[in-house]
Amino acid sequence: MKPLAYALLALGLVGLQSALLRHLGGGSWSICLVAPMLVHLALNAGSVDGAVGAAGVGYVLDLACGTPKGLVTSTAVAVFVAARLVGAAVHVRGRAGFVALSAAATLGLSAGAIALQRVAALPEEQPSWDLLPRLLLEAVITGAVAPLVQLGLRRLDGWLGEEEPDLIGS
Repeated sequence: MKPLAYALLALGLVGLQSALLRHLGGGSWSICLVAPMLVHLALNAGSVDGAVGAAGVGYVLDLACGTPKGLVTSTAVAVFVAARLVGAAVHVRGRAGFVALSAAATLGLSAGAIALQRVAALPEEQPSWDLLPRLLLEAVITGAVAPLVQLGLRRLDGWLGEEEPDLIGS
């Protein structure tokens, strides 16, 4: 149930981010409101729910970005796994750690998608690494709004409640 709720929330956040970029930014800057969702899943969800939720979030991004199907989905799951590893290695429970990890997840999503497109696309269609300053700005902006997204995700977790960690009910 939770992965579906996260996918629906991702759909809403992608719509909000599109509206923000259209009316406020005009295309001069970008933001990735779903990257903090991947970090939240990595730090708080179970392994299966988190991976399925990350795949759902990535699929919504695939649909919104118009990239080849599976490109952002696989990148989102890779970012989820990387954030989970960082969360296991370093105590990332404070706001500053969440902001830094969200910014890194945003950069990982964007740079990972560019790297995969450069490997798979024809030479004349490959995106350029000249986009790196824009990707860094996107990571900074996303990190700045990550605490607001985290607040909404905590509220969603409160509404959905805790699920039983075992597979067989007793």
